[in-house]
Amino acid sequence: MVNGKDKLIVAIDTDNYEKAVELIDSLEDSVDIYKVGLENYIASRGKTIDYLKTKNKKIFLDLKFHDIPNTMKSAVKAAIRDGVWMMTIHVSDIEGMRQCAQIAKEESERLNIEKPLIIGVTVLTSLSDEDLADIGCKEDTTQTAIKRAKLAKKAGLDGVVCSAREVQNIVKECGEDFFTVCPGIRPKNAAKGDQKRVVTPSQAIENGAKTIVVGRPITQSENPSKSADEIVKEIESIYR
Repeated sequence: MVNGKDKLIVAIDTDNYEKAVELIDSLEDSVDIYKVGLENYIASRGKTIDYLKTKNKKIFLDLKFHDIPNTMKSAVKAAIRDGVWMMTIHVSDIEGMRQCAQIAKEESERLNIEKPLIIGVTVLTSLSDEDLADIGCKEDTTQTAIKRAKLAKKAGLDGVVCSAREVQNIVKECGEDFFTVCPGIRPKNAAKGDQKRVVTPSQAIENGAKTIVVGRPITQSENPSKSADEIVKEIESIYR
């Protein structure tokens, strides 16, 4: 039996540390994996990560490193010392990604800890085909995401962040073992917000997502724990 909690990541997208702690406490029995992004990481100066550690929760550090190779490599090395389970870098030049993958292996071995997953951001789920055209991309979101996923795999990354609309094709091109993280997930009756390429939790898993990221439908719910439990049940129903 698949545990749906292993496939659900809740995004802590708040600039208030106390609210983050309140949310984590309210989801104590419902959620095991949390995403800490730029907004919360900067506002809390990383304290949310420390709090999650006290709760023995898995940490997805979503800072989307994107810089020259040496800077990205140093950032990955520092994040590993923070004990995160997974982190993001943007899919960029292949040599920079290779260096990130290599330093993750070396630093984890030096510290004698399990290597965190290093995953590449393909195309943000807030972007549409028209948005990509505006910034000079000749291919649409699906084509761009697949091309970047293949490049990430070639560079030695563990997987990618992608829309669940593209994940099926990415799994086909990169293999079942390539880790896929899909944000932009919205239950059927939830508002889309600023996301343009959204799908439901069950659709994302059926399409091949290894994990899904859910934010506002849980964090802004009147009952976050109940909302999380419903998504977990929806995921588990696929495997019955």
